[in-house]
Amino acid sequence: MSKLFSVDNKFFSAMGKLFDLMILGILWLLCSVGGILLSSALIGEGIVQWGTGWGPDRFLFLVVLMLSASLILAVGPASTAFYYTVVKVIRRERSYILKEFFRSFKLNFRQGVIVTVIYAVVVFLMYFDVNYAIQLNQEGSKYGSVMFGVFIVQAVLVLFTIVYIFPLLSRFTVTLKHLFKWAFFLSVRHFASTLLLLLLFVATAVMMYFSFLYMPFLDLFLPGIYTLVASFPIEKIFKKYMPKEEEDDEESGIDHWYNE
Repeated sequence: MSKLFSVDNKFFSAMGKLFDLMILGILWLLCSVGGILLSSALIGEGIVQWGTGWGPDRFLFLVVLMLSASLILAVGPASTAFYYTVVKVIRRERSYILKEFFRSFKLNFRQGVIVTVIYAVVVFLMYFDVNYAIQLNQEGSKYGSVMFGVFIVQAVLVLFTIVYIFPLLSRFTVTLKHLFKWAFFLSVRHFASTLLLLLLFVATAVMMYFSFLYMPFLDLFLPGIYTLVASFPIEKIFKKYMPKEEEDDEESGIDHWYNE
């Protein structure tokens, strides 16, 4: 009977991890999706009620818009910290979620923001290319197919690298060039795992969309569940490229949790 209500009980342990995933999901949503939704709402409101002159309302609108736009740039650092914390705290049971999340967020902020900007530019180009291709096809131009080909290449590069880029950033200190190079290399070298991760990524995105419409509270859990499940094949891949530690944790004083 005492084991039933013990904190070490598997049920309570699972509930504790689910709660931690919810907290991480809230942090990630506030740092990423929250900024996107707020910016979109403010832009729409500003277009309708922009008015004239530089009154307090316009100044406040611009200030809040810039703050929400800065949250969009935090998508990269937040996603990097999210993965790092899920693996280290949820799976390896090291440290605490808030401590590790904000530690990783701070350490990888600059590179994470740059990666976010790069992906944002590429997505914008993809949107431009596909619309231009549709226009050319409607005009009967043969170059429409060429533009569709460019769009497909861009989409493949984005999808193949995005499932690895933030996990890599969370674990390795490399230049941006090598970061993208390794993300693409791993996506091709481990093609079967990449397809599995892409399927999981797309399925999670679709579920988040419909849960937002009908059961919004599920969006607090879905990002964490995706990250936790995705970490199993990703960590298996990472181990193949990590150097073996010659000293154990007691001798070196370093917690090599990532090699477990």
